[in-house]
Amino acid sequence: MTEQRPKPFSAAKNKLIITKIIVIYSAFFLVLKLSAIFQGGWIASNLLVASPIVLLGLLGFYFLKTNSTNWLYAIGSIIVISAMRYYEQDLILWVHNTIA
Repeated sequence: MTEQRPKPFSAAKNKLIITKIIVIYSAFFLVLKLSAIFQGGWIASNLLVASPIVLLGLLGFYFLKTNSTNWLYAIGSIIVISAMRYYEQDLILWVHNTIA
C-alpha cells in the first residue's frame, strides 16, 4: 500500500519534454523574426535579438540527438527565453539605436 510516486521534476521524461518544447519554440521564434524582417522590420536588430534563442534551440537539438538532457539547460533556457521575450522590444530599439 505504500507506493512511492516519483517526484514531479525527477523523471527524465520531463527533461526530454521541456527540451523538445524549447527546440520547437526556438524554431517558431526564428520564423516569427524572419516574418517581421520580411514585413519591413530592422534586419540586424531582429536577428541579433533572436540569436540567443536560436542558439538555445540548436543546443537543445544537439541534446535531443545525443540523448543527454539536463535540468541546468532546461531551467536556464526557460529563464533566458522569458527574459528575452519580456525585454524584446526594448532590446530591439537599443540594438537599432546602438548600430545606427
